[in-house]
Amino acid sequence: MGLKTHFMYPVVVERAEDGGLGLYFPDFPGTAIMTPDIASGLKQAKEMLVIRLLEIEEKNEAAPAPSDPDQIELLDSSDRIVFVEVFMPPYRDEAANKAVTKNCTLPKWLRDAAEDAGLNFSQVLQNSLKDALGINKRD
Repeated sequence: MGLKTHFMYPVVVERAEDGGLGLYFPDFPGTAIMTPDIASGLKQAKEMLVIRLLEIEEKNEAAPAPSDPDQIELLDSSDRIVFVEVFMPPYRDEAANKAVTKNCTLPKWLRDAAEDAGLNFSQVLQNSLKDALGINKRD
């Protein structure tokens, strides 16, 4: 069975003393967000949820089950519960294709010849690794 594609989690929205908002996911400890308004807060919450889910998947762990809203304790009568939904495949693709730095060593004469020829070291290394691994070239 493949990875789950959709996730939806409750987020508690609290009014902050400075007039802004505080948001947190009850199912993900340490996810406090302070924001001036609900639109930017929900955007940040979605980004945080994606990061947390990618971290969990990288560790081959299961994501927690979303809390039942009736089981979430609200500390103030003005607190609200909203839901954040994410569709993970685009974020997984982005994470998989994220550029990473890898140092390699080569003889000075080879480096000089490649630079004189105007070769892009990164592109040549990527193409060579794909060839060695039998991977079809991707854009």
